Amino acid sequence: MLFITLFTVALGFGVILPVLPFYTERLALGEGASPDSVTFHIGFLTSAFPFFQMFFAPLWGRWSDKLGRRPLIVAGLLGYVVMQFLIGISTSLWMLYLARIIGGIFTSAIIPVGYALVTDLTSKENRALGFALAGTSYNIGVVAGPFIGGLLSQTDLHLYLEFGHFLINDYSVPFFFLAIVGLALLPIAIKWLKGNGAIAEKKPAIARPSKWQQVARDLFPFLLLSFIYQLALTLFEAVFSIYSKNELQYDAVTIGYGFMVCALVMGLLQPIVVSRRVKKIIPGHNQVALGYGIFGISILLLITAEQLSFVLLLIGLLAAGGAFIAPNITALISLKGGQEAGEALGIQKSTDSLGQVIGPIVGSWLLTVNNSLPYLLTGIVVIVVSLFLFSSKKFVTVYGSS
Repeated sequence: MLFITLFTVALGFGVILPVLPFYTERLALGEGASPDSVTFHIGFLTSAFPFFQMFFAPLWGRWSDKLGRRPLIVAGLLGYVVMQFLIGISTSLWMLYLARIIGGIFTSAIIPVGYALVTDLTSKENRALGFALAGTSYNIGVVAGPFIGGLLSQTDLHLYLEFGHFLINDYSVPFFFLAIVGLALLPIAIKWLKGNGAIAEKKPAIARPSKWQQVARDLFPFLLLSFIYQLALTLFEAVFSIYSKNELQYDAVTIGYGFMVCALVMGLLQPIVVSRRVKKIIPGHNQVALGYGIFGISILLLITAEQLSFVLLLIGLLAAGGAFIAPNITALISLKGGQEAGEALGIQKSTDSLGQVIGPIVGSWLLTVNNSLPYLLTGIVVIVVSLFLFSSKKFVTVYGSS
């Protein structure tokens, strides 16, 4: 049920990401915005979602340690449904911003709480594999999203219903479909998760101060690594959408191919790289360092890519680097969090969201300075992180002790 929920949430991400530049441009130009401001609106709309995740994810994670996982996952699904419905009827930028804000607040419960549920259901030895499978479920949703969105948006239903500030037309169909899927999942999640006993029982209240600061301090080096990765990844995603539209003249479908390749490679590789056989060859600490290296080199080479086949190849390599990084870092943070795993994963989601906020804004701003600058600076920073990890004996010791 958890994997299905993650898949469904990722569908929404996959549907909106490749069409966001076109959707934003249509609404912004309709309100008289300048072409330059459209680029910034795309960056801010991309960042609005993780900005609110940044504040609410730690709260959801902490509450899940006390209240159990199921009610918060259900709340996240409800927010997801509202977000998709609002996007489907949006006729102005403020409505699109509102939808993204609501989605950011409520869906921020699903990933940290869902990952905390993975912690409840796995042993220490299988923790990374559990997170890898959860990541695969999410990434498959990202892969399917552009396909489903493109297919449903091309339906010839001749929908056009305007009432006040709201509009329903053929472009609303993918988002209404996602809202219906989310609604259908709600009773199943309530019954299945409760009946299966797959969530932590509600714990008796204990009068103690919050361990927020202590957990955050103990996890700081690993949170920093996670932050850098998410900043680099979301900067790439935002820049790729804008750069491909403006410079390479790609349409929404072609841009969607790039995201599909990224998600597919990352999703398929994650369970493989954290398997016992692969870890005997490449230990976890080397996987993290190698992942940053592959990611950094790939994003640097994207500066020179013009042919679609070469672009997709480099995106696949970049995603392979991410497959080495994500499950290992998340598993390490979960293990370090101990009994406060939900809170630790919530803090991780918060720091990841901070990177997701900064990445699109910085990337879109750097694009206005020079087209190559976002990829150049990101690639250099990530490669430096890789070299540091390869040479850090302390990182090897800390990772091995977990």
